[in-house]
Amino acid sequence: MKFTNILMAIFASSIILGCTQTTKALGIKKNAPNEFNILTKAPLVVPPEYNLRPPQIGTSSSENNYSQESAREALLGNIDEVEPTRGEVVLMSKAGVGSANPEIRLEIDGSNSVERKSKGFSDQVLFWKDGSSISSNSAPIDSDVEAKRLEAIISATGGKDVKITKRPGAAKLPGL
Repeated sequence: MKFTNILMAIFASSIILGCTQTTKALGIKKNAPNEFNILTKAPLVVPPEYNLRPPQIGTSSSENNYSQESAREALLGNIDEVEPTRGEVVLMSKAGVGSANPEIRLEIDGSNSVERKSKGFSDQVLFWKDGSSISSNSAPIDSDVEAKRLEAIISATGGKDVKITKRPGAAKLPGL
């Protein structure tokens, strides 16, 4: 009797879980959103007349306004437009809100066309390239004096390569 009750319970649960509506109602099946139904922006539509005006500099599109408004509403709630206070008007006038240049983007783009590279390691190593390391009061090398200096080196070394040999023994420590 116990075996048949267990068998009936397993059979009934498998039938209930097999039903699609039951699995959705119980929350067993995951409901993934349909990516084609989610729209945050209006779909693109080609207008019947093709006389489109180019956007004006300094104005924002309606899509940007929509996203800004929805973000503001999500953060702050529904806030009605109110007139600024006298202090806010004074602050905005001193900040120059009304005197904004509508063609500032063109000026910025023009000034950004010139790029300057910062001094790096290679510039420090190759310091003589710009000529700033040559002092104005340095005298040119006298060829006669330089020839005598080179002759003295050749006479001391015999014109051969200089070999430095290490003496065998322990290193000499100062004070010992």
